[in-house]
Amino acid sequence: MDVNSAFNAGLAGLQQADAGLRRSAEVVARRSGDLPARTTTETALVESATAARQAEAATRVVRAADETLGSLIDLRA
Repeated sequence: MDVNSAFNAGLAGLQQADAGLRRSAEVVARRSGDLPARTTTETALVESATAARQAEAATRVVRAADETLGSLIDLRA
């Protein structure tokens, strides 16, 4: 397992979750009639919850990579 790959995947997941949360927050904050028909406040709230779960999963990936790296360092020492 390449620890750097795991870190990169976890960080990419966190960045995607952050972008999703920002988009959803903007939609909720606007709440105006000029939004596209498919982008409603309810949809934005569901997407926010999805992005939050994605961030949790990405955090677990980063933690697992960190623990793996720690174990590898312990083995090498």
